[in-house]
Amino acid sequence: MQRAGLSPWRLRLVATVFVLFGVLLCLRLVHVQILDHPQFEAEAHEAHFWAQEVAGPRGAILDRNGLPLVTGVDTFEIHVDRQAWELEPANERQAVEALSRLLGVPERTIRAVVGTGGGRDVLLALNVPFGLGETITAAGLPGVKVTPASLRRYTEGGLASQLLGFVGRDNQGLSGVEFDFDSILAGSPGLLVFERDSIGNPIPFGAQARTATEAGADLVLTIDKGLQRIAERHLAQALADTGARGGTILMMDPKTGDILALAASPTFNVQKLNLADPSTDLTLIRNRAVTDMYEPGSVFKVFTMAAALDAGIVSPHTTFIDTGAIVVGARTIRNFDLSFHGRQTMTQVLQRSLNTGTAWVATELGSYRFYDYITAFGFGQTTGSGLSGESPGILKQPGNIFWSEVDLATNSFGQGISVTPLQIVRGYAAIANGGELLQPRIVRSIITKDGVQDFPVVSDGRVISEEAAASLRRMMQAVVDGVSAHPAQTPGWPVAGKSGTSDVVENGVYLEDESIASFAGFAPVEDPRVVILVKLDRPQGEIYGGVVAAPVFSALLADVLPLLGVHPSAYIAEPDLFDPPAEGAPGETGPGVAEDAATTEGFEVAEPLEAPEGVGTG
Repeated sequence: MQRAGLSPWRLRLVATVFVLFGVLLCLRLVHVQILDHPQFEAEAHEAHFWAQEVAGPRGAILDRNGLPLVTGVDTFEIHVDRQAWELEPANERQAVEALSRLLGVPERTIRAVVGTGGGRDVLLALNVPFGLGETITAAGLPGVKVTPASLRRYTEGGLASQLLGFVGRDNQGLSGVEFDFDSILAGSPGLLVFERDSIGNPIPFGAQARTATEAGADLVLTIDKGLQRIAERHLAQALADTGARGGTILMMDPKTGDILALAASPTFNVQKLNLADPSTDLTLIRNRAVTDMYEPGSVFKVFTMAAALDAGIVSPHTTFIDTGAIVVGARTIRNFDLSFHGRQTMTQVLQRSLNTGTAWVATELGSYRFYDYITAFGFGQTTGSGLSGESPGILKQPGNIFWSEVDLATNSFGQGISVTPLQIVRGYAAIANGGELLQPRIVRSIITKDGVQDFPVVSDGRVISEEAAASLRRMMQAVVDGVSAHPAQTPGWPVAGKSGTSDVVENGVYLEDESIASFAGFAPVEDPRVVILVKLDRPQGEIYGGVVAAPVFSALLADVLPLLGVHPSAYIAEPDLFDPPAEGAPGETGPGVAEDAATTEGFEVAEPLEAPEGVGTG
């Protein structure tokens, strides 16, 4: 009988299988021990250690005198490792009881926050005071991680909230200066590493490591804290006195373009802002001085006059025969009060805010030259302020299919054109400083560990000559000080300015019985130190800028100029010094008219009508 056993080929097969298995096992060991070793080592380290990015301290925001507006306060955030609590219920009970006592929060609230949080790491509390955070850290509570953080502290409460803006939970700027200059203010993050046990609890006396953070730069603004308080106080009082729905007060140094104060209403209090609340009105966050457009009305007439003076088309003594209405294209242009005054000098045209005379000046300039000057004054474009959301305004020009000849006339006195408050103040500053158009400056300098870096004064070029600017300043002084008891007169200082009253435009439609009252000007006339715009939206009762906005302007000057080191003198406005040449009847020359006075001969003049038809502005 044949002996049983494995055949040679079967033995070879079994041997081959064992050899292949041994080879594969060796290859796997090589892969695990050598090739995959870094990965497994990293996973083991990750399981044993917990890392948290720590934001670098955010830079402070200071006013022009170095006084703090926004600072950073060291705080802590409390995180919970939910898995550590789930694995050890006893640890959860211990930690919840201690946290409830230390934080002053009910235990059920803590459990609810942790139970509904997403992921393993749950944020339990933020902005925890520094001392309390250190106490919780020393307690070594299981599953609880305490990490350094920073809280923004707005030292003046809601002062300048729209301008300063705010940051999010991650300390990143979300609006205002905090957003616009986030890259300068933000610090460089570091890393904090804790050693933890097998179920994720930080080991109280285990290994810790930290990579250093780097603080952000401090930002020195051009804003003056004292002037900002004055602006906000006067604006609040003006709204209460006039019943206006909102308004803006803007102050600028005409020699540097520095924005000294910027107040707008409605606004918000940054310390009470709650973005998580669906009832929060997010429209209050925008900086209305740069985002909101409006028709400026008669405050714009000074730019038309500036262009004509610089171009040599008129002088302050050039005369125009005002019959109360003129025809431009297919439209009849009238004065805002339907009045007529006979022969008027250009100074009188500004004093009496004559639409007819201003429209005539614009037509004498011609459309292309008029818009060249208006563009040079910065209208129809952003100002270069660096503030986010800035609107360029709306300026139609020849060549635009929507432009017509009547636009030249109405634009000359501030209708049919949209501007921002900042554009108006910037343009007035150019007149005040002798003709240079400066970019508005909101940041004066930044302070880093390496020193101070100043932001330069930037000029966009000369708009008008010094001679034209000086003549216009004198004419604008006559508007205020050349009139008996003008509301903008400020005893002790010579003042130049112009009022404006314009219609409210909403969704492309003029609203009936709604107006914007404004006054813009500067002082002292010979050496202007501050330009101020007061703009009141939809005042009730009296609506004219010269009635409701001019007194606010005067009150502001009386408070502001002494703080700028400009003390009152014995100056008192004397209208007799500014009396322009006496008026004559249409077609006649009144006594005292300058010999170089021009005439309006050849310009179509309509007979004055009694019906209030046509276009008018105050």
